[in-house]
Amino acid sequence: MLEHNLLETYQIHIQGLVQGVGFRPYIYRQAYQFQLKGWVENRNDGVFIKVNIDHDKLEEFLSAIKNEAPAASDIFSIDYQKITTEEFARFEIIKSQNNSDEITEVSPDIGVCNDCLADLKIQAHRINYPFINCTNCGPRFTIIKDLPYDREKTSMNPFVMCDQCKSEYIDVLDRRFHAQPVACNDCGPQFQLHLNGGIINDFDQIILNVCELLEKGEIVAIKGLGGYHLACDAQNESAVQKLRKIKNRDGKPFAVMFRDIASLRKFTACDPVEEQLLTSWRNPILLLKDKNKLAPSVSVGFKTTGSMLPYMPFHYLLFQQLRLPVIVLTSGNISDEPIIIKNNEALEKLGPITSAVLTYNRDIHNRTDDSVAFVSNNKSRLIRRSRSYVPSPVRLTFNAEGIFAAGAELVNCFCIGKADQAILSQHIGDLKNLETLEFYTESVARFQQLFRFKPTLVVHDLHPDYLSTKYAKECDVPQIGVQHHHAHI
Repeated sequence: MLEHNLLETYQIHIQGLVQGVGFRPYIYRQAYQFQLKGWVENRNDGVFIKVNIDHDKLEEFLSAIKNEAPAASDIFSIDYQKITTEEFARFEIIKSQNNSDEITEVSPDIGVCNDCLADLKIQAHRINYPFINCTNCGPRFTIIKDLPYDREKTSMNPFVMCDQCKSEYIDVLDRRFHAQPVACNDCGPQFQLHLNGGIINDFDQIILNVCELLEKGEIVAIKGLGGYHLACDAQNESAVQKLRKIKNRDGKPFAVMFRDIASLRKFTACDPVEEQLLTSWRNPILLLKDKNKLAPSVSVGFKTTGSMLPYMPFHYLLFQQLRLPVIVLTSGNISDEPIIIKNNEALEKLGPITSAVLTYNRDIHNRTDDSVAFVSNNKSRLIRRSRSYVPSPVRLTFNAEGIFAAGAELVNCFCIGKADQAILSQHIGDLKNLETLEFYTESVARFQQLFRFKPTLVVHDLHPDYLSTKYAKECDVPQIGVQHHHAHI
């Protein structure tokens, strides 16, 4: 029988970007500080908390949740209601549930954090481990297959945690508590370098070989977070011209990655707003005005260069040994095909035209190019919305449930309506060939599954020959055609 002085029980529902950003461990620690009993769980429609608490303390608890939330989280709403009194013995994280077609936000990929970079040098089982991550950083959208966001529903599922990683994963006071991609040198993904017909597995040797190749002006294919990149010395004109030739890319500028912000400042003009964006967890490619020119063929006919800083642990480990301040790091594809994500395809297509191919054995589930932005009037503007931005939604003032916008032909992306959210896809590319159409249809299907989306209205371009229009017209739901230039308004 419940005691008369038992605290009231409240159920709290938090919506927004609250999965894949360490939110449940964060709630656990807040509950620990407030000495509360109850539970927190992930559901596909948000984070739910049930807790014994009086109303005055509830307001303090909710205020703390809002004001101290993880940096990559984005709370859209917190609703609560008093429910029938229950008694709890402790506060705990309980198993995730999937019980409706409602969804919460899915976290974009998050650039490696400073704490993990420090751990690379001091944690015995993660010394120079190129896939280090925690609840505050690491792969998210590129590895997720379904909601709720749990390890078994990601491409980390094949990697069984060692005892050390498992102890961190279940320790509420550890930064890797319930970090789904947690791994180390003993149990996690590993790189392999395919060079001169052989395979190198030792990571230290891999770094030395990649550095040597880049410093000699060679081109290396490197598996990144959302797909393969092609890399070369950005100050070596011969290397850059060779890269243009193998990519069949005459004039389109290449993006570059600088060793650090100091190296970037030597070649580009970067104001405080631009620097803040470059060093944020999103780490986009940012168009910056040239100060000192790189190899002429990096950015032909432009006075700006698409510049970025390291965002994967591997990038930092590479630049620690590399005697170059900047490299070209462009999408690993040929001409207008989508960026390559599969190891066998990279070896088949990129192997014959590069000096080496660097693979790793964790699958990329959702192909994602680097995002591209610029700053105007002290505000960031996106040119290409992809890695670290997708699939965060755009908030609407109306219900867009069931609306599918198919997109145009050039630099395509599509959009789905989910309640009061517009969820844009990652950058698809120019819909002009079979390979890109397959990427498009695959991504549509995955968004439908991930976001529990069922189209009830399809909006398409009026141009009858666009592949996106043809796709839309095959959908067995009502359709609306929109004149292309009207869609720009």
